[in-house]
Amino acid sequence: MALKANKGEWSELYVLVTLLAEGILFQSDMELNKDYNNIYEIIKAYKSEVNYTLEFEREEDVKLFKIENKEKHYILSFSLADLKEYSSKLFLGIKGGKGSSFSIIEVDDFLSSALISKIKADSSTKADIKLKIYDHRLAKETDFGFSIKSLLGGDSTLFNTGAGNNFIYEVENKLKTSVTEFNKLTYKTPNRQSKITYRLLELQNQGCELKFNSIQSKQLWKNLDLIEGHIAQIIAVSLYYRWIYGESSIKRICELLEENDPLNFYKGEKSEQKFYNLKLKKFLAECAMGMTSEKPWHGQYDSFGGVIIAKEDGDLVCFHIYDFNLFRDYLFNNTFFEQASTGEDAENPGNRRENGKKYYYGWLYEDLKKLFFKINLQIRFK
Repeated sequence: MALKANKGEWSELYVLVTLLAEGILFQSDMELNKDYNNIYEIIKAYKSEVNYTLEFEREEDVKLFKIENKEKHYILSFSLADLKEYSSKLFLGIKGGKGSSFSIIEVDDFLSSALISKIKADSSTKADIKLKIYDHRLAKETDFGFSIKSLLGGDSTLFNTGAGNNFIYEVENKLKTSVTEFNKLTYKTPNRQSKITYRLLELQNQGCELKFNSIQSKQLWKNLDLIEGHIAQIIAVSLYYRWIYGESSIKRICELLEENDPLNFYKGEKSEQKFYNLKLKKFLAECAMGMTSEKPWHGQYDSFGGVIIAKEDGDLVCFHIYDFNLFRDYLFNNTFFEQASTGEDAENPGNRRENGKKYYYGWLYEDLKKLFFKINLQIRFK
């Protein structure tokens, strides 16, 4: 049976095959252009399967070895010309793929001969691909894991959403209407305005204030606290600003945070330290390196090489961990807060619908005689 995967998962295989075919990986500049002065030579690539590991060794051709029970066995060799052809077939297959999951039958013979039984990398590791590269700046070979972000199928997510990503705000001061009436009256919005923005502004108009209370996922809150103090609070106010000001760009929202200092970091004084800026950049970098909302994050990335980006035209570039400031600046300048499906029932506003994605946020609700409002966190590349 032909293997199926989505565009992002097929992109992981595309990156593997393309790097083996081309033999080099370019550092990126801020515009995703290749930096021809910083090149990493591909020595080996590794792919984990269910009960064994595949090792691709690049020389005049690419030799494939199977490692099982600590024993290494030679399987076969691929010519560079064949790998370039498979790279092209993968690229066309990804660009033309339909649906959430699809096959690329043009590479079935490669998958079979290369003993590849699954497309996606293990979810237990933060790296989508593992490489041995030669770094000319350090004049040595090093094994690194890289995260892969694909633009082949449109904008890629940096931080995937889920129900646990809901940030919960307590609504302070008395509401002038009932909760049920408020949700019904604010479900349909004027001038194509987001209903989340409309509701938050209406709460503001009624003299209510939102105070960050908690995160639905306790694990996400722990992960954020591990990164840096105050990051959960900064993300909470960032999400609030995203809807109040109608700005999705993280860079623009951060500018507003620096101007208004809603968490009073600067105590009414001017500051050159840019608390909001630096802490959001740290958060984005941890997301790129594999932090999620539901798995414990340990902040260990000594063997993490950075991020490889598969561009829309098929070119590959990377942000290496050695160029960490460039990497963080790229993320900061090229990401935005995405709106996930709220999961609200259109026939009965303020309640969950039975079908669809179950993130369940964006309306007013009551719990233990207190009022709350949830805003969901998802971050995507522009």
